[in-house]
Amino acid sequence: MKAFIITMSDNADSLRLSKVCKESILSTDTVLQAEHFEAVQPHELLKQNMDLFGDFVRWSYPQSDTENHLDFSTGLFLKAYGTTDIKRVMACSFSHMKLWKWSADNNETIVVLEHDAFFTRTFDSNDLVSDPSWGVVGLNDPRGNTRKGQLFHNIASANEGIQVVPNIDNTQEPPLPMGIAGNSAYIIRPFAARELLKSTKELGVWPNDAIMCKQLFPWLRVVYPYYSTTQRNVSSTTQVV
Repeated sequence: MKAFIITMSDNADSLRLSKVCKESILSTDTVLQAEHFEAVQPHELLKQNMDLFGDFVRWSYPQSDTENHLDFSTGLFLKAYGTTDIKRVMACSFSHMKLWKWSADNNETIVVLEHDAFFTRTFDSNDLVSDPSWGVVGLNDPRGNTRKGQLFHNIASANEGIQVVPNIDNTQEPPLPMGIAGNSAYIIRPFAARELLKSTKELGVWPNDAIMCKQLFPWLRVVYPYYSTTQRNVSSTTQVV
């Protein structure tokens, strides 16, 4: 199976992280054909948007806290990301969406990796493909990699195997999108890629880890024990400069 490591080839830090990611694939005897995938850069946003969707699809997610709101079409509360450069969040989203399009166009199940992904045990897609219920499976340890990561882990680690994304928010809290742990490592099937792109065209562009949520897509799954984590004390693809 193909795995694509989202990498900025003009950035030394990104190249270094990507190299460590690839080495972790080899050192764990993980069964993947890994290759670099050129990340979208902020100056390319308009072109990449048109290439992905044919027509321009606007960014409809809050860019600052003053824009936070309940989205009545989905019932989700949309909350701005804490970032100093929203264009990097947008570029990261388009990088993932280009790979969704690759999966859909080629009708292939693939593994999507951000450059800071790190495999901690052997991953073999045959361990997952016998289960037809999923469209995406998150491979990552949530601890330190997503909001309420310890609670996410406490729930997910109670059972082994593929399972639904845990409920980490209570009914008194805003209904935020709940997805996989950080989106830095996941396997995606073509039908799921098509549904994600279709919803993006309908709702507008959101961060990739917001649109990919259990409230919109019941086929979203996580797995325990986890196959990966992130390289510690490094920047994600939204922050490397």
